[in-house]
Amino acid sequence: MNAEACLRALDAKSILLQASRHPLAHVASQGLADAGVEASDPLVLAVSGGGDSMAMLVLLAAIRSRTDVTLTSLSAVSVDHGIRADNAAEAAFACEMARTIGIAQSAVVPVDVPRDGNLLDAARHARLRALSDYARTRGAVKIALAHQADDRAEGLLLGLSRGGGLDGVASLRASRTLDSGVTLVRPLLRARRSELRDFLEGVGLSWRDDPSNALRTRGAMRDDPSVSALIDRLAAGAGLALDEAAALAELRDQLVAAAVPIGTTSLLRSAFDQAPRPVRVAVLSRLALHAGTSIPRPVLEQCARLSAEDRHPRSFNCGDGRVLRIDARAVTVD
Repeated sequence: MNAEACLRALDAKSILLQASRHPLAHVASQGLADAGVEASDPLVLAVSGGGDSMAMLVLLAAIRSRTDVTLTSLSAVSVDHGIRADNAAEAAFACEMARTIGIAQSAVVPVDVPRDGNLLDAARHARLRALSDYARTRGAVKIALAHQADDRAEGLLLGLSRGGGLDGVASLRASRTLDSGVTLVRPLLRARRSELRDFLEGVGLSWRDDPSNALRTRGAMRDDPSVSALIDRLAAGAGLALDEAAALAELRDQLVAAAVPIGTTSLLRSAFDQAPRPVRVAVLSRLALHAGTSIPRPVLEQCARLSAEDRHPRSFNCGDGRVLRIDARAVTVD
């Protein structure tokens, strides 16, 4: 069913009115405030056609319509990865739905995803680049993503199982500013997956979930009854802990960004020595990123534990010709 058919017997204004009165509108409104989104901010909505993003589309349109009747401050974009045959149709459905409820600026953006290596990781990077580029064409610096509480709980379990540290625990934050200057915002982190789908059914709208989700790690977690029950409990009760973890991660990132401005590949040893160990790890990772490489986790941990009294020169091969050097004067990746 396409968006026009979904709304044929329904009035878009009536749907937005229903949505604005729904309890989830307050949840989403608070989520926008937590992410630092003002009522007048141009905002790009990243939509896929799935249940989460369709619910976000309608809820945010309803909230914004209170102060912007024409919804000109909103735009919607759907990225077509071309990985599955249905990707293009799902993206078109999402943008058609956006236009039907009154968001005139809606576009499908196709991207080429390299098929070698980690396909999901490559698709994520391609999607972020496409979203950032589209936002700039709209004069926006904030992009809304539809991650919700269940995603956050699943991310917590996956992060812990993979030894991801603070970043693994706080991978889905209310807001995160990329080096490009674009900020990703997630206003639905306090909403449940089931609540969002119940909301869509209540206002008479459909969605198109990606069937390949069931084949991924998160899909397998949902199919295991015991793991699914644990995720349910975490999604319901771990919000405060995850918020605090995200706040700590944000503080760490601010310290690191101040110490290592964009493009910097060297840091004074004295500044490195004064930083706490978690900040040292992040500093080394950022230096390597600016140099176009990465540092293996065991090397990061080893270097982060160096005492200020240990002034012996050291060098570590990053594996691609780049070298991490630590001496009495500086920490450098070259």
